[in-house]
Amino acid sequence: MNFKPALGHEAIHAHFSNALEEQRLHHAWLLYGMKGIGKASEAMAMAALYLCEHRSGSEQENTHACGECHGCCMLKAGSHPDFIMVERLEKKRDITVDQIREVLSFLSLTGMQSEKRVVVLNDAEMMNLQAANALLKGLEEPSGGSLLLMVCHDLMRLPATIRSRCMLGHCAPLGDTHMNRVLAGMEFSDAAKKMAMEIAGGRPGHVACLQDHKVVDGLLQWQALLKDVQRADVGELQSWLDTHLTLIPHELIIDVALQEIQSQWDGTGSFTSREALLKTMWSLAAWPKEVVRHSLRAGPALMALLLELRLVLKSAVTV
Repeated sequence: MNFKPALGHEAIHAHFSNALEEQRLHHAWLLYGMKGIGKASEAMAMAALYLCEHRSGSEQENTHACGECHGCCMLKAGSHPDFIMVERLEKKRDITVDQIREVLSFLSLTGMQSEKRVVVLNDAEMMNLQAANALLKGLEEPSGGSLLLMVCHDLMRLPATIRSRCMLGHCAPLGDTHMNRVLAGMEFSDAAKKMAMEIAGGRPGHVACLQDHKVVDGLLQWQALLKDVQRADVGELQSWLDTHLTLIPHELIIDVALQEIQSQWDGTGSFTSREALLKTMWSLAAWPKEVVRHSLRAGPALMALLLELRLVLKSAVTV
């Protein structure tokens, strides 16, 4: 666990640190931005700072948790009694009201090590309506010493009533310098490194799985299948989906697909054909979220879009 500010998010960490130092810390913080840019890591760094018994740092650098005190050691070991991480349960579509009730119950307790309690709520936009309403009451009546750190990938999916009661922290994608530092610390093959640089988009977490050669090999096969998507064998496409949909993150599958589509289309064609192609590309880009949001069967839904894409591309070329 890294107790220092997450790369690229030092300004947010400094804001939190200063508020803590001046004893004007807001009880609920909402870190939002694209997925894979280190928001959860920064939330953990903030939680560690809040629970640290001997903060370190100087006036020249952002104050951060020492990493050596009893509180830091327990947090590193995952056994700190005054900290919990909450996220969407496996195979569940939403963060449920029961999970939020547990959060509120935990925050209302007296801390075991001190008066402080911290919850990191990941994927906050995945709360269902009941859960969001339950959380709202807790935000309106915070308990002393409690701190809620929410991580959100889609800010507008959270109710305005929740957003308005939080200290907002926008986390931007990492710049080239920070990206190079993060990627340099990952174990990539040459093929994986090239692919990572092409599709990362300032999101190191988005491409971290490319350290697994099975993921890289699968994406290279996918790339080859889509080189000429109009003539790609439907049976081979279906076989690839059956084998890889549970192995490779859906967002990466779509990133590679959209890259190949863009490389094959020169922008020509009638207005109608261009509009149809752009609509299909938008549908592909939305597929990962739609699968979760509407509990769709991922394979059939993607295959339907690929077949639609073949027809649209053929029409664009022949017009």
